[in-house]
Amino acid sequence: MPGARTVMGEGGDDEADAARRRAARLATMAGLARPVQHEINNLLTVIFANLEMLKRTAAEGGPQRQLDRVAEAARRFEASSRGFLSLSRRPVPGLSAFTLGEALVAVRPLLVVLMPAPGMLAVEANPAEGWAVRMDRALLDEALIALAREAGEALPRGGVLSLSASNRPGPPEAVELAVRWPADVALPATGTLRGIVQDAGGSVEEGAEDGAAFLRLALPRSAADAPE
Repeated sequence: MPGARTVMGEGGDDEADAARRRAARLATMAGLARPVQHEINNLLTVIFANLEMLKRTAAEGGPQRQLDRVAEAARRFEASSRGFLSLSRRPVPGLSAFTLGEALVAVRPLLVVLMPAPGMLAVEANPAEGWAVRMDRALLDEALIALAREAGEALPRGGVLSLSASNRPGPPEAVELAVRWPADVALPATGTLRGIVQDAGGSVEEGAEDGAAFLRLALPRSAADAPE
């Protein structure tokens, strides 16, 4: 038995060391996020300024369309990099208050990257109008990314994964995260979303209608956000 205890201790030390290394790596990424974003913003400022000057002198038709495509690609790059760097600044899980609309809008560029075509993801959310919820945002980000990755592999061409956030007046007051996808497609990753919503004190409704499967995940409105 002493030998068994020694082996378990060594294993625990190895796991603790690995966890510390992961935490240190994440902390390093979080520290780099702001200067990297600053550098990206500087470079994009140069790109957009020069594109604007070129558009003033470029001929109509093909040249203008080509410059528009370059500008759209730069905007998509900006959104994707901003989403990735925003995610890297939240390396340590923990409870916090935020709006689901804010979370969906922030992570949307990363979800788009995981889909075969931009039109296969629909996000409807308004950060300015949503009530706050209190939960682990890092876990929510991870669950949404896992869901988009799975949907990108499973959805047929033309299929759409739809995410929306809206207030539910109640009583009790709640915020709803609704997920819809083609009913004939299985998405096991939705189980992770169910789990974190239930852990946060929320409720889950699921079913199918009009050829689409749906999840309606209701989270309690954060007490800090509710009127007195």
